Amino acid sequence: MVELNNELFCALGDLSADGYFIFEPQQQKFLYLNKSFGDIWELETDQIFDHSQILLKQVHPEDLAHVISCYEECLEDGKEKKYEFRLLFAGREKYVRIIVFAVQDKANKRLIGTVEDTTVARHNKIHIEQINARKNITLEVLAHDLKEPLGMMKLTASSMEDSIAQTGDEQMMNSLSFIKDMCERNLLLVRSMINREFLKSSVVEIGKERADLVWELRDVVRFYKRSKLGKVKNIKFTSSAEQIYLHLDSMKFLQVINNLISNALKFTDDNGYIGLHAEELENTVLITVTDNGIGIPDELQPGLFDHLPETLRPGLKGEESGGFGMGIIKAIVDLHQGKIWFKSKTGVGTTFYIELPK
Repeated sequence: MVELNNELFCALGDLSADGYFIFEPQQQKFLYLNKSFGDIWELETDQIFDHSQILLKQVHPEDLAHVISCYEECLEDGKEKKYEFRLLFAGREKYVRIIVFAVQDKANKRLIGTVEDTTVARHNKIHIEQINARKNITLEVLAHDLKEPLGMMKLTASSMEDSIAQTGDEQMMNSLSFIKDMCERNLLLVRSMINREFLKSSVVEIGKERADLVWELRDVVRFYKRSKLGKVKNIKFTSSAEQIYLHLDSMKFLQVINNLISNALKFTDDNGYIGLHAEELENTVLITVTDNGIGIPDELQPGLFDHLPETLRPGLKGEESGGFGMGIIKAIVDLHQGKIWFKSKTGVGTTFYIELPK
């Protein structure tokens, strides 16, 4: 622990738009609060000085246990901590981030720190994550929906070539060749876009924040079900609780889920089942992606996460494989200190398991 320079800290607090505080755990009271602290909590500082417990009444009910746990953790190990949680005001949420230190001031241990209102930044981040997830899903849906009509156009052009060849119409032959090439190029273009977007996830560091996993996964499945794929596949999401909070990089992790669902779509017949489930355990969360598709042959299973060429295979309707998706999935899960494995039986289906720490 470090010695606290009260005078300097309070001088900084008086000038800052962020909240500054010094808290005495033994007496359960604040020794210093700046005006910005009260503004963030939408309380008068005198109210907080008189009754420090009033702060808990403003904490979102879903985050209250988390806040109490954070406070206890600060007292136990005495290291710098950063926490984010929500306040609730008449149906209006506010996100705040607290940086807190345990310091030794003479004979007493005290908690000092700053509080920042991150509501705008947090809402913007959530919005960006939603756009990114839906963009990836849209690309998958686009690739799926274009595959059949472009394939039919290519097949029709091929079937016409023999007849046109007998007429010797070179201009028509060139036009048919052009149609075939354009169909193939456009399919490859969409697939390339999907692969490029997912490949970016392997080279960017993750930034984990506390997130509601149930809300994130439900939003992904909802978007799939609204697409054409939702009408030809039975896609379902379930969870063991209404909210499951854990620290993750939502943008990267949702790309993992999108890729697993995309693979399930490729290898499951129309009217097949694809299930996504989140199960809250004592210290971890278990996410499963299940399908009743064709399964993974025994000989392909050992190298599935290793980028091995022999593990690549087209989907039931000829969808190409990017060749690196499963390896990146494992890399992203590893960066979250998680584990991934699967069980599969040919002709029965496949289940992928992802276990993440809370």
